[in-house]
Amino acid sequence: MLVIVIMAVMASLIVMNVQGVDQRKVMQARELLILNLKKIRLESADQGRILGLLIQPATDIAPAQYEVVEYRPQANPDNSNQSQLNQSQSNLNQSTQSQFNQNQPMGARGQYRWQLANDFDSQTLPEQSSLQIQSLDHQLNLDVLKQNDALPQIIWLGNGEAVPVRIQLYLQQQQVGDAIVLNRLGAVSDEEDL
Repeated sequence: MLVIVIMAVMASLIVMNVQGVDQRKVMQARELLILNLKKIRLESADQGRILGLLIQPATDIAPAQYEVVEYRPQANPDNSNQSQLNQSQSNLNQSTQSQFNQNQPMGARGQYRWQLANDFDSQTLPEQSSLQIQSLDHQLNLDVLKQNDALPQIIWLGNGEAVPVRIQLYLQQQQVGDAIVLNRLGAVSDEEDL
């Protein structure tokens, strides 16, 4: 009888522990995201690069992932690493493209594009997890960026400043951990630290 009780307790502990594995993976992905955000800020400020974080939502065949892109002169069209990003940029609707071009200097139009940053790896999120980005600057509308897969959702300027946002990770539509806050100066913090 005692053996049966011990086996039942162990089985229930194992079942409860297996359900927590996915949440721990998402928490690890959250910590890695925080480290990557800090690294992007430092790279942007130290090297004067304009960097962005391009988040790709999960699909039926691939989990959600994020990549670092850089706003730089257009590379050689034969570059195979850029073909996917350039293809998605060609799918821009005309009004967004013309508005994007109006914000660029006359000499730079058509010469600069968002391209994958070679010194950053693409990061994949665990299965059934997602990222939600909410703008903290109410004058800035990120909906235009969300409609266009080619433009990053978070942008760091060459001096380390960034678009202020709140980032929340979700596992099966439930929040995991505290929100990550990126302020105007590019500093990364947990929401509980505020």
